[in-house]
Amino acid sequence: MTIRDILTAIILLLITVLANSFIWLNGAATNPYAVLILVPMAAAMLLLPFRLAWLVIVVGVAGQLMQLQAPLPTNHQMDTHYRAMVYGQIFAGLLLGVTLHILRVRIVRQQQALRALHQRQHRDEQLVTIGTAAAQFSHEVATPIQTIQFMLEDVRQRYPNDEDLQRAEQQIKRIHNLLLDWRQVAEDVRTHRVLELQVNELVEQVRDALLIARPDIRVHWHDDEQPGCVIQADRTLIPAILSLLHNAADAAPLDSKIDVKTQVVENTWQMIIRNEGEPLDAPRKRGLGRELLPSSRGVGAGAMLSYATFERFGGTVSWHVESGHTVTEICMPVEARHG
Repeated sequence: MTIRDILTAIILLLITVLANSFIWLNGAATNPYAVLILVPMAAAMLLLPFRLAWLVIVVGVAGQLMQLQAPLPTNHQMDTHYRAMVYGQIFAGLLLGVTLHILRVRIVRQQQALRALHQRQHRDEQLVTIGTAAAQFSHEVATPIQTIQFMLEDVRQRYPNDEDLQRAEQQIKRIHNLLLDWRQVAEDVRTHRVLELQVNELVEQVRDALLIARPDIRVHWHDDEQPGCVIQADRTLIPAILSLLHNAADAAPLDSKIDVKTQVVENTWQMIIRNEGEPLDAPRKRGLGRELLPSSRGVGAGAMLSYATFERFGGTVSWHVESGHTVTEICMPVEARHG
């Protein structure tokens, strides 16, 4: 409710009161122009928030009822006719208010749907751009990785027991395996291949991957064993979860811990990530995951990719602040497999 709405409501209320006063002084219920009071009532329902609009309508209806208290200089039969006209105008005003109220609600819902569709289209365009850039990068980086592998093999023949060389080979091999995994993920996405991922195995893979990628952070896991529960998704689900865990680790202060709780509640698998750090402000919390949000730690591309991944498989991800902690909640539908 803005100052403009309040001023508009005051103007329409003054018009309604003045119009009713004029009609009262000029024949009351016998005045044929009493129907014009419906005009400010309709304008209120079109221009004002619902509470102020109904206030104007109630004042208009009360003014119409007041016309029945004015003396009518006619015979009894005509009095009944004029009273019936007033009741008809009151009914028309209420019907007009209800009808416009319903139409406005539908229009607002359609506008929200269009806005969400436009936002999703914009996000999809950004995802396509990011995906294209990532595919190009993986293609370009494959050649130097192979070259480095050949160079390390030559050096290995001269220094077979060098520990630093072994560590370098391990890292290069890891990068090579990540590129192979990326190509497999891209192929799954392209062919719409969906797998049945066991919940317990999924959590174990995420824990192992996070331990390898971020051995410097302290993560306290609280796992609820759920044998037989599976999630319908592809290989992009694990990177999406890891991306949110990386974001939580980056946002947390040094030497702080991250609490991760997993559970299954009413056919829904939940992962709740709680980390310390600066809480999210309201605008950033609303836009996180739905659009790119530049900050000192990046542009939020990882959160947006994760959000799109969970949404693609019927899941959700949300952020909120609880007791000074930022809480990331992942929800994914699960199915029970027995036997």
